[in-house]
Amino acid sequence: MSGYPLAFALIVLTCSSVYGSETDCNQSNNVDQLVECFIGKHPALSISKADIEISSSEIKRASQRINPSLDWELTEAQGASGLMNELNLMHTIELGSKRSARIKLAEVKKNITSLGYEKSYNQIKTELILALYRLRQIDHEAEVIEENQTTFRRMIRQYKRIGRMNPEQEISVNVFTMAAEEVRLKLQKLKNEKEQLLSEFEILNGSAFIPKKNLLPPIDHSWPELSTEQMNGALLREANLKLLESEKNYDLERAKSWPNLSIGPRVITTPGTNGGTFWGGALSINIPILNLNKGGREKASAIGKKAHLNKTFLTRRIKVEAKRLKNIYNNSSKTYTQSLKTNKIHEKHAKIHRMIKRGVVSPPLVIELHRQTIEFYEALHQQELEAVSARWSYYSLFSNLNTKSVLAKGSGT
Repeated sequence: MSGYPLAFALIVLTCSSVYGSETDCNQSNNVDQLVECFIGKHPALSISKADIEISSSEIKRASQRINPSLDWELTEAQGASGLMNELNLMHTIELGSKRSARIKLAEVKKNITSLGYEKSYNQIKTELILALYRLRQIDHEAEVIEENQTTFRRMIRQYKRIGRMNPEQEISVNVFTMAAEEVRLKLQKLKNEKEQLLSEFEILNGSAFIPKKNLLPPIDHSWPELSTEQMNGALLREANLKLLESEKNYDLERAKSWPNLSIGPRVITTPGTNGGTFWGGALSINIPILNLNKGGREKASAIGKKAHLNKTFLTRRIKVEAKRLKNIYNNSSKTYTQSLKTNKIHEKHAKIHRMIKRGVVSPPLVIELHRQTIEFYEALHQQELEAVSARWSYYSLFSNLNTKSVLAKGSGT
């Protein structure tokens, strides 16, 4: 129950500024609007957008052509007075379609970068949802603990009103005092956890976040069935693009095996009676004898094999992970729902309090019953968080979470 707040904190606190409009997320009408409001303000997404802009610039840079070169030589003519001018204007042509290969590689890299935005969105949304669930749970657990604290203090007062207590009664007072201190520490721990979550939301919102009931996820008495979808999540698409990137990189290295051709007009002017202006052409090319970029092509080929192996492994991993997450979701949500229905904790708790007021329950049993109540809700909430986490992690394996709703009920939503 302590792992996800730290992850959420790292996502928020590693970013130095808050992005988004000045809209107050407290004005949201429901939890779905609230989540999207916080996501819109999250700086990690603006950073991802900046990365996409950088990748777009790389495409423009890859499409740039080599500037023509101007070569001018001025020498003293032998046997005649004056200077001889030689002017070459060379235009470089990249043989082997190197420019086209660079552009295609840059376009694939941009697509990979664009997936970074989707992955950030999915991660942020999942962390926000879990944090909101936890806020609702903290309020409930705190309410139970405060009720237990009130009961223990009332029992202490009852014993102290007796006046002179026998040894057994003194022990009972000490036991209730220790129990009251224990729940006080637990309550403070919950308050600290809530303060941490609220401070993280305040960083995003730009002002204090007030967790109103309609802005927190409701208790799920029924859970949607996780439908089997076509695998098209960001992780698998990234693996496919990485494989395509290796192919385009190999095409570029193969294109580099071809030399560049420089060609253009040449003008020579000579002084003297026999001098004049002579027009011609010039051509320059590296002869591909010693270097055919074999090393570059072999490296690109090895990278391609690695990308293929990674895709194969990742596809298998996603299938197994989807199965694992679905099992966790089904088991945890089933356990959570059954516990809500069968335990009837509120009725049992009220019955226990009636028996306590009648004085028919011994002090150790009173303390143990209240401790079990706290532990029950802690375990219940842990199952709820595991089910929620598994649900949204499962969705992210197959699609973008911007199509999924917290409040919607039904298959696949």
